[in-house]
Amino acid sequence: MGRYIVRYLGGGSRPAADVRRIRAVRALVVLDDSARMLLVEASQKSLKELLGSMPGWSWSPERTIRLPDHRPKPRRGPKR
Repeated sequence: MGRYIVRYLGGGSRPAADVRRIRAVRALVVLDDSARMLLVEASQKSLKELLGSMPGWSWSPERTIRLPDHRPKPRRGPKR
């Protein structure tokens, strides 16, 4: 199972019937929900099958980006 972002690309608000259909899939867990996107945990196969029959929806794997640490660091150790 992987984590995927499911996005509604159609005009207007997302169809409530589509969201109910996505949530009804047993092999899929909705982790987060926003106005036009869902963060889900599912297998790629089950997600492809589901969204292949739902026009206006797309999906992509979740990506995480490590942010750099900009805090100052000491140049040398403490005096003894």
